[in-house]
Amino acid sequence: MTLKGATTHACAACKYQRKRCNPDCPLAPHFRPEHPVVFKNAHKLFGVKNILRILEVIDPHHKTEAMRSIIYEANMRDRFPVHGCLTAVYDLRLQIRQAEDELHDVLTLIAFCKQYHEKQQQATSMAHVVSCDSLQLGMSTVVQPDTAPLIYCRHNNATLATEIIHDHEEMFVAFDDIENENPR
Repeated sequence: MTLKGATTHACAACKYQRKRCNPDCPLAPHFRPEHPVVFKNAHKLFGVKNILRILEVIDPHHKTEAMRSIIYEANMRDRFPVHGCLTAVYDLRLQIRQAEDELHDVLTLIAFCKQYHEKQQQATSMAHVVSCDSLQLGMSTVVQPDTAPLIYCRHNNATLATEIIHDHEEMFVAFDDIENENPR
């Protein structure tokens, strides 16, 4: 009883045990009166004595987290009677594994793109500039795609840049090779 005859609401633990809830009840902050099923699940899995023993042994600043853990485990055992929270653990492990696989794929792709970009920069720095005006009749210039990706031709004071681009199929073949090396 509180002041002037008003009654207090008993916590779910005291309601379940049909006893008066004291103001210093250790279970009252964790088992609200409007959630009796939460206490029922925790009581069924752990028992009141074990819950109270855990609360006595644990540090005061860890009590709330410990009770959240007990309640979570009890509710998961109610939802999944055979495996309990092991179901959630396996689901989280699967999500972590999928995320790690995706991260590995992305890092591999980034490494390949960096390597391809560096190769392109090296090829560009080694490019030979060939002037069409300097060629005479009968002279030919062999241009290798790896060593000279840019050819500049001057004709009537206009500079045209023609870029020799390797087929993009090479890049896709390389991606396929990477995927075949790392099967999931």
